[in-house]
Formats: sequence, structure tokens, C-alpha cells
Amino acid sequence: MNYRKSLLILLMIALMALWGCSDDDDDNPVTPSDDTAFEVMAAAGAAYINGADCPGVLNALDLNDNLENYTVIDIRAESAYLAGHIPGAYPSSLSTLLDDLANTIPSDLPYVIACYSGQSAGHAKIAMELVGYDDVYSLLYGMSSWNNSLDVWTSKCADNLGTAETENQNANLTVHDFPVLPENSSDVVEARVAQMLQTGFQGKSYADIEDNLENYFIMNYFGEADYEGTGDSGVPGHIPGAFQFTPKASLAIDQMLENVPTDMPVIVYCWTGQHSSQITAYLNMLGYEAYSLKNGSNNLFYSDLTAHKWDADVTSNDFALETGAMPSANFEAIATALADYLNDSSDCPGVIAASDIEDNIENYTIIDIRAQDDYDLGHITGAYNSSFDSIVNDLQTTIPDDKPYIVVCYSGQSAGHVKIAMELLGYDDVKSLKFGMCGWTASLTASWDNNVADNLGTAETENQNGALVGYAYPDMDDSATVESVVNAMLANGFKAKSYSSIMDNIDNYFIVNYFGEADYLGNGESGVPGHIPGAFQFTPYSSLGLGQMLANLPTDMPIIVYCWTGQHSSQVTAYLNMLGYEAYSLAFGSNNLFHSNLTAHKWTGNETVRPLESVPGL
Repeated sequence: MNYRKSLLILLMIALMALWGCSDDDDDNPVTPSDDTAFEVMAAAGAAYINGADCPGVLNALDLNDNLENYTVIDIRAESAYLAGHIPGAYPSSLSTLLDDLANTIPSDLPYVIACYSGQSAGHAKIAMELVGYDDVYSLLYGMSSWNNSLDVWTSKCADNLGTAETENQNANLTVHDFPVLPENSSDVVEARVAQMLQTGFQGKSYADIEDNLENYFIMNYFGEADYEGTGDSGVPGHIPGAFQFTPKASLAIDQMLENVPTDMPVIVYCWTGQHSSQITAYLNMLGYEAYSLKNGSNNLFYSDLTAHKWDADVTSNDFALETGAMPSANFEAIATALADYLNDSSDCPGVIAASDIEDNIENYTIIDIRAQDDYDLGHITGAYNSSFDSIVNDLQTTIPDDKPYIVVCYSGQSAGHVKIAMELLGYDDVKSLKFGMCGWTASLTASWDNNVADNLGTAETENQNGALVGYAYPDMDDSATVESVVNAMLANGFKAKSYSSIMDNIDNYFIVNYFGEADYLGNGESGVPGHIPGAFQFTPYSSLGLGQMLANLPTDMPIIVYCWTGQHSSQVTAYLNMLGYEAYSLAFGSNNLFHSNLTAHKWTGNETVRPLESVPGL
């Protein structure tokens, strides 16, 4: 939105209201003379709170129907934001709001500020308006209205007041001196806004004050009829001793601002605490000690209300929540590029069986990434020897590019790291050899033969995904590119762990089960009895992109990914490590957990003898 222009207009309107206009504007332009910082702050604030933009709430239904037309700012605690926020919302806080607006939050759409209940958002709303951001709204009832799982309103609705007072107390109002502000009148608005935001939300519950009401100046901020208990909203009256201040007509210098004391704290209350939050922020910026009464009349005489009333059945919704943090622009770009491959079932994992190529091996370029000694002893005829460290250079210098590629390792697992690397670097038509050299010839099956086992013991069948939470994404250098993260992954080598190495401290790992839900729960068609206890289910091709479940992965503990054979999980692991997670593929996958139960995706040995080529002289 047009920040500077609206700030200038706001200040001009405020100053004109304060000093008036001359009879001849051309000869005598309006200029401030002998104005105090308080007068400037009061004029600017009153121009807003008495205007049509205050309180400026937007309900969840209207926001959801037009979400793409708003910039949503979520000012809740980071943990709450990560656990679930409005899709696309930008995280912020009262203390960081102005910096975030200047640096990370875009300004091309109207703003909606979301908090827990709609109350603290009022402080942010008036702040943004006063420093010149126009077209700002706060979300009515906050995230409580967006998704019923986040309802903090229902527990606060109560009849705490007891006996309401109906007699008008305004005859007892007296006149007080205005506060003196230390700032210069030229910059007081921005300075006081910044200070208010740094101080944070100022609110008190009725329980905090009910035993010493006489120690507070209580401001009832709704119409006179409701204040006296004769209005149409079911209100029985007001807090004993409260004074009636009419919304939009009572808190300018030439209205009732002079009746607000500076020698005692002020309590402001309205219907829901969302309007009073903005009035409270305004008064604090003027130098008063003010607090918004939390939940307003809904916490005083809820049962009597016929309007302005929280009703979870009507007001709360079940709109979508997004977990985790907003990714940086560079993280988003790289994650999207990588996920385009990972979530493409036509390319990933892209394994090919030995039986499918043995009769036309000459139509492929075979890349063998086993150790040099093992390659020398026997490899597929015509295969080129390479490694994690040398593959990028070898592809550019010695390995031809005129045929589809097949990457070969011992068991088919480490080849997955190289396969995804090649795909991301632009080499298309790349496969990995299923089960590696174990799948090629009977003489090299030891890797698989020695690692099929029933190590899991008792499998778990309960779905654990309800315990998933959101996390911030890993930090990624702004200079990182797809090429640089691929190179870094290859330099770090194959990342895998055996089940035996983690089984005694399984709680120290975040475990990703990377096959379908039915098999995860033990009722699929592959004979799987369940999953590793505590493992979470991530569906292949639909769970690890942005906007899927990537934000449910932690950055503060290692991740174990397992699939059927370790060949698909190898590529998922490489993907996660390229994004900055600490991830490991579970060696040999389910075949090392419950091999006897499997009816599919199972290593059954290899009795086929296919030719091997050795290096001459050995």
C-alpha cells in the first residue's frame, strides 16, 4: 500500500483538525505553531480512532473467500505460528512489526493482522495506520475464528460481573492535565508508535481488577443506551463506577480526553476487546497508563448478550492451516526445483531391473560408483567407473552423453544419491540399477544376502501423524543454487544408518515412513505388519514439497527415512540433505525390519549369472 503518501495525508488531516484553516489558504498556508508533541500525537491518533477505518475488522469467512487478495500478518508466538497458520501468512510480532514491514512483508495488497483472539492485533492495526500503511484490517476473533482447533474464546466467555450498574457516572468526571511527551513534535508519531509496539499488548482480565475497581479509571467504550442497560444488545449495564465514552466521539482533545486521568491506570472495555485494544494503544501512545479489558463484555455478562457475542458454532470455522515457517525466497526456489523431481513418479526413483537391460546393454551408458578395487575385479561390460567425488567432473570429461544412463552401486542404495544429483544437474533419462550389482549377478549378492532380517520385533500400527508439529525451515545461504547444494551433497557422501545403530535410541530420531498409509498401518497388501514405533507417515510424491509436509520436519534432530529397499529413500535423503536437514536413509529399508512378512518389494536372492568384465592384468 502507499505508505508515505497515506502518512502525509493522515498528518495533514490531523494538523488541520488541530489548528484550523486560514481564511485565505493561498496567502496563509496551514503550518503548526507552538504545537506540543502531545497535541500532534493526539490529533493524529484521534483522526484515526474517530474515523471510518477504526476498528477495521474482517471476518474469517470473507478472508477465506478472498485470501489471495490480502497479505496476512500473524503476530502470535513463533511456536503457535509454526503449529498452524493461515496459508501464506507472514510471521511477525508487535516488537518486530515495523522492521518486518520494511524488509520482508510485501506491500502490494491490503493487510490482515491475525492474533489469537483478535485483541492484540488491534495494537498492530492502529500502529500500522498511524505510520502510514493504509487498508489494514484485523481478523475478527483472531485465529479462534479461522480454525476451531485454535479456539481460545469459548473458555473466556463468562458472567463475571455479578450485578451491573445502570446509573450514569459521567457527572462525576473531572478535568485533568494532559501528559507531557518528551519527543519532538516533528517525529512524535513514529516514535510513540515504535515505543508502544516494543512495550507489547497491554491487557488485563476482569479477575485482575474486580477486587480493587476503585484503583482504576474505567472507560466503557460503547453507546449510552447499552451503558445504562437500555440498549438492544442485552447488556444489563456497566462495571460499577465506569464512565461512558461514546465511540468515535469522545477521545479527541476537544472532546473528553481531558477527563482521562494521568495519576491512575485506565481500563478500557468494549464488546470483545478488539476495539478497546486500539483505544488502549492510542492512550498509551499519549502517555497514559492504559489497559484493554480482555474479552470485553463477553467476559462480564456473556449470557445476557444478544449481539457482539462469541458463538463457536456460528463464528468459528474449519479453514485450512499451514504449518511451519515461511521459507526464504531462495529456499523456496531451490526446494521447488528439487521437489519437481522428487514428486515426479515417472522419474523418481527410476530404478530398472537387470533383466530389462541385459539383452540391450549396448544401448545404455553404465556408471559404476563402487570402489575402484571392486570395479576392477568385475563390472558390467563397458561400465565407466566413477564416484561421489568425481561424478560431476567425469560427466563433463570422460563419460559420454549420447545414451541413457544407468547408475550402479553395490545394493542399489547409494546410487540413489547420484541418480538425483544427475537429474537435478540436467542429465535426463537416468536410471539406477535395482538392487545394484547384487541384482546383476549371483556372485555379488552378499550385500543383500547378509542384510535381510526381522530386526523390528513388534511393529506399531497406530497412526502417529496427529502428533506432527510445524518447524522453521533450515537456513539457506542467499547465494545457494541448485548446483551448489547438489555438489555439497555429493561431497558429503552417502548418508545411511542401519536399524541396529538406532534401535536403542529411537527417540533421538525423527522417523519418516515413506510408503502408503495402508502399509504404514499394517493393513496393506505387501505383508507389512506396521511401522517403526513413533514413525510418521509421508506419502510418496505428495508429502515433501512446500505446501505439503516439508514444514513438519525438524531441524534440531536427525531424520531417518525408510522405504521398502532403501533405494527410494536414498533419493529422499539426498533431497533433504540438499535442503539443509540432517537426514539418513535406513539401510535396506523394510527388508531389514520385517523381511519374513513381506509379500512384495522383497529381496529373494539372485541365482542368475550374468557376465562381468574385469580390468586386464588382475
